[in-house]
Amino acid sequence: MIKILFFIPRLSEGGAEKVLRNLVNNMDQSKFDITVQTVDDCDHKKYLSDGIHYKSINRCKTKFVKKLMNYWYRFCTEFKLTYQLYIKDDYDIEVAYLECGATKVMSASTNKNALKLAWVHCDLQKKGITDEKYGRYYSNFDKVVCVSQSVKESFDALFGKYSDSVVLYNVIDEDEILEKASDKVEWSCKPEQKRLLALGRLSQEKNYAKLIDVCGKLRDDGYQFYLNILGEGPEHENLEQKISKIHLEDYVELKGFTSNPYPWIRTSDIIVCSSLYEGLSTIVQEALILGKPVVTTPCGGMKELLGDSEYGFITDASEDGLYKGIRTIIDSPELEKKYADVARNRGYDFYKEKVITETEDFFMSRLS
Repeated sequence: MIKILFFIPRLSEGGAEKVLRNLVNNMDQSKFDITVQTVDDCDHKKYLSDGIHYKSINRCKTKFVKKLMNYWYRFCTEFKLTYQLYIKDDYDIEVAYLECGATKVMSASTNKNALKLAWVHCDLQKKGITDEKYGRYYSNFDKVVCVSQSVKESFDALFGKYSDSVVLYNVIDEDEILEKASDKVEWSCKPEQKRLLALGRLSQEKNYAKLIDVCGKLRDDGYQFYLNILGEGPEHENLEQKISKIHLEDYVELKGFTSNPYPWIRTSDIIVCSSLYEGLSTIVQEALILGKPVVTTPCGGMKELLGDSEYGFITDASEDGLYKGIRTIIDSPELEKKYADVARNRGYDFYKEKVITETEDFFMSRLS
């Protein structure tokens, strides 16, 4: 039995958190004794299957004490105390499942017998990560796992001299997606409007401000469409103001966070990704499984998912490129149907059994 720890700041509904849950909940518990540890305590039974151990660092309940504990955690992390005080155990494999904070904590491991792995979910160069700030942390890991080839290339350019890297794709649970997609949802649009959907945290790297400008241009050119943006984040107020400023209330809506985006994907016509950078887009993988046409900027991982616009439309990085991509699909029902058909076939390549097997084999091979 291989004793393995996955460390991540929280288990909430973010992309990395979701794919971690998909991974651990589907791993073979006859081979792996799995522990997930977070900084912030949560209702882990809501997220983790029976048999998975759960630990947390900050279990304080009151807001003031919890805030003090977070300061203490940051102090401990800065002085390499967090691992010793809160994590140390006799694990065979220790995984920092998120770049930055989790990587910094786990790089201070004193377990000389453990295989030390760091997961990278995004293009670190575009995220602004530097060798000067993080090189000393990655040098303490035996291997770095990147979620796409483009993420690996970015990591190697920054930190390849410190640690070897390998590509393992995210685990997508197609059974959960297909089951939850059957729920009913109500769009606020008119019947004649084409349903566009964007999903993700309302933060600058998702580039929703540019997408809203694209929507303004589509409206001005007479296109009938309705964009729902699912997610919450620091850009919410700015985006609301932008929608109001260019009078797009009848065309764009910020729906907020939903724990079940799959019926929204199922009932949409086109999935749109406007991101400046991604690692391997979970949303695009889910859209493929549900057979939905995708229009996306050329951010990380898209060529691996969609080929050279074979399974979805990859635009250039400009605002005009995204506009032309969406317009092209709206103008051509035949192209929309073609992308829907090939998307579903492509989605089979990301079913969980294959990816889980590859990931488990990787863990076991590194220990042999």
